[in-house]
Amino acid sequence: MHFEFPWAFLLLVILPPLLWVMRRGWNRTREVAATYHSRPPQKSYFIARMVFASVFIVSLITIGARPYINLEKTGDFLFLIDVSRSMQARQSCGEPTFLERSRRVMRDIVTGIPEGRFGIVAFDRFAFPITQMTRDHDYIREVIEHGVHIGLTFQATDTELANALSVVARKKQKLPGSYGGVRHVILLSDGYVEGDFRRRMQGPVQELKDAGIKVVAVGIGNPGETPIMEIEDGKCLNQHIEIEGQTIMIPLRDDILKFIASQSKGQYFAEGDTDKLVQLLRSGMVEALPADTGIEGGVHRDVSWIFLVMATLALAGLVVMDVNIRFK
Repeated sequence: MHFEFPWAFLLLVILPPLLWVMRRGWNRTREVAATYHSRPPQKSYFIARMVFASVFIVSLITIGARPYINLEKTGDFLFLIDVSRSMQARQSCGEPTFLERSRRVMRDIVTGIPEGRFGIVAFDRFAFPITQMTRDHDYIREVIEHGVHIGLTFQATDTELANALSVVARKKQKLPGSYGGVRHVILLSDGYVEGDFRRRMQGPVQELKDAGIKVVAVGIGNPGETPIMEIEDGKCLNQHIEIEGQTIMIPLRDDILKFIASQSKGQYFAEGDTDKLVQLLRSGMVEALPADTGIEGGVHRDVSWIFLVMATLALAGLVVMDVNIRFK
């Protein structure tokens, strides 16, 4: 275990005076009890109290020192998520939309790879990053929950998947400081694009291969076709969107997603295969540099929560002991 701010342990100098004061208080309690011919609390009570107080103080100081452990593996992963109108599809208002299901997959991946660095690129007609590459998973989860939604661009009715793939490939080539470590792009989409997809995807897929990027595609959708429910004032209505009397139906084009994944030397996964997806991504992770090198590759995991739990238990012990002694 290592510490980001080891000088915080200088605060341990307050512990001996604290224990001295507590011991003096115990002696004083015994004297008062003897004066009034009363029975003082047992010695074990004061020993336990000193132990709980010591654990509480030491734990708080350790938290301030920011303890961490070095991680042996790391990896950069870029989410490429479809936010076009088709991702609002669902069978009924009681079901999650395709986009909400995509969010769930993203959260599971982030949880499954705590050593990873993640970024998010959203696309409809356009493709644009909505986060930087970061290891701050709380931030990533916050963006997944509140920053990824339909309507990030005006009238997002088209799914320009080919353009999105090209944008990702160019970003790695032009911004190696940010995206140079990305070797896997996690594509979450229903794959619904029109026209000759093989011809349209050929160029962008080659750009990905030239950039050393594999696409891990996750098909979000249902067997057959799924309608899009009407939304009014943020509430789902029990009616489907229609154009010229025809209900808009969204198919899951897993054939397109499988083509992109296979051509980029990646792999396709169904929505429920998140565990297998995480295993694949973890198998492609690289050795992490030592955290104390100061280089971006150095990765560590904060373990302050362990000492926070210890401090909480110690405080609870002090409170329970105090309540018991008052009511005896």
